[in-house]
Amino acid sequence: MLILTSLISLRNKLVAYGFIANSGVNETANQAGFSSQTTVYSIIGTVIAALLSLLGVIFLGLTIYGGMMWMTAEGKEERIEKAKNIIVESLIGLVIVLAAYAISFFVINALTKT
Repeated sequence: MLILTSLISLRNKLVAYGFIANSGVNETANQAGFSSQTTVYSIIGTVIAALLSLLGVIFLGLTIYGGMMWMTAEGKEERIEKAKNIIVESLIGLVIVLAAYAISFFVINALTKT
């Protein structure tokens, strides 16, 4: 399901890109003084944002899975511990993803300003 959603999102971006390239919007933007050129840095930033978004969806799925496991544990200690571990590990993953986003945001902004 996740792969299907990602493919649909990619398809929509490609269709939108084709529309922008063929509609004359770039010419109008250039005449108005707006640059519409895509740089390597903006492409890298888009890829990083997409990957981090995917990791955020994975975090959400793991958190829901751990919560459901905990709710259906029926008082069994080993299932409760497993559910707690899943939730804690997914939170650690979320912290890592947020740190990666902050670092990549800082680096991309530093590179595009120079």
